[in-house]
Amino acid sequence: MNQDNLGSVINGAFARLQDSALVRMLGTGILVLLMQIPIAMIARTIDERRTTKDAAFDEVTRTWGAGQELTGPILTVPFLERWVDNDNKTRIRSGARHFTPRAVTVRGRAETEVRRRGIFDVPLFVAHLRVEGAFVIPEATQFGGPGQEILWDQASVAVGIADPRAIRAASRFSFGAQDHAFEPGPGQAATFLSGGLHVPLAAVGKPGARVPFSFDLTVGGSKRLTVVPTGDETLVTLASPWPHPSFDGAWLPTDRRVSPSGFEASWRVLNLARNFPSSWIAQEVDSTRLSASAFGVSLLSPVDTYRTNERAVKYQILFVGLTFLGFALFELLAGVRIHPIQYLLVGLALCLFYLLLLSLSEHVGFSRAYGIAAVAVAGLVGGYVRFVLGKTSRALVVTGLLGALYGFLFVLLQIQDYALLVGSVGLFMVLAAVMWFTRRVKWYQLRTA
Repeated sequence: MNQDNLGSVINGAFARLQDSALVRMLGTGILVLLMQIPIAMIARTIDERRTTKDAAFDEVTRTWGAGQELTGPILTVPFLERWVDNDNKTRIRSGARHFTPRAVTVRGRAETEVRRRGIFDVPLFVAHLRVEGAFVIPEATQFGGPGQEILWDQASVAVGIADPRAIRAASRFSFGAQDHAFEPGPGQAATFLSGGLHVPLAAVGKPGARVPFSFDLTVGGSKRLTVVPTGDETLVTLASPWPHPSFDGAWLPTDRRVSPSGFEASWRVLNLARNFPSSWIAQEVDSTRLSASAFGVSLLSPVDTYRTNERAVKYQILFVGLTFLGFALFELLAGVRIHPIQYLLVGLALCLFYLLLLSLSEHVGFSRAYGIAAVAVAGLVGGYVRFVLGKTSRALVVTGLLGALYGFLFVLLQIQDYALLVGSVGLFMVLAAVMWFTRRVKWYQLRTA
């Protein structure tokens, strides 16, 4: 075989491969995979923008106040323990026992406002809390054996505050018939409270006596307001004009009312349901164990645009794959030749939708940004493929396909709980449509023009 004949054979084989339906479909699949490179870059951009938002949020909350958690009040009574060791020497060890109240009632209202840092909105609150309840002064038998000396005159009451820098005001602490001024820091409760206030008590009353207490506290904060149920019975009522609460923590409210003008919620928790005792010594209970029983409300924005953008990006292969599949079918069934570069340009336009959606949603909200980005990309692709496919009717088919896909995706993003069901039914219908339109295709005889 001479060189000319060999060249003709090679060219003929290349032409047959180029016209092969299987090769064209495989090439389309490779182009879909190639589009995952810009999609990955956009997904990374979403993460970066979320990090920027978190940084702006932290900058505001660092000076205003972070999430607030109210713990207590808790009564602490020091004691000295004496014993004789093996050398007949008297040893003395100091300790403290902590007691929770018999009952605690917390009534609070969180006034909210939104501060803007750059392009980001940061919801903040100022909570006005009224705390009431009663302690039962412990008996001497609750401290242990007869070798212990109870230091009643060194007792104190501590109130835990997650971010004490944001305390705006605190009334005097009413304990029985006496009022006491709060002092900074958790005092003797520092072993299990990272921050807060305390009140030294020169006298606590007779053992077994029931002593009421009350105080008012105003704290600033952001994100979350929670309460640790320290009472044998803890009753909490929280209200706020914020219309988008998220009730969370160890317990949900027993009663709640949410409306566009705000919310009001109530909790009732017994000591039998929590994971720490009513009395303990030293390191038997720590802040982590207390916080595990906290409950309350989060005051967050109703829509996390970055999370919704992330969910939208997860469906991108559906858009790119079905659009490219439509082009491949035009090639196979209508005899239209589409160059890989044209595939890539359309694919990049589809990828650009997610970048437009991300950038616009930071300014005009997700729903409006979605509509603008969908119309812009569908119009761009439709106008371009009018010249690629050669007929306006074909361009309208592609534009209609994109419009249906964008509408379908928007529905999926709005119904998160049913997204799997609706998505699987939608994919089934798409597959059924493809099988119907290609049911008479003789694939072994098919060649592109």
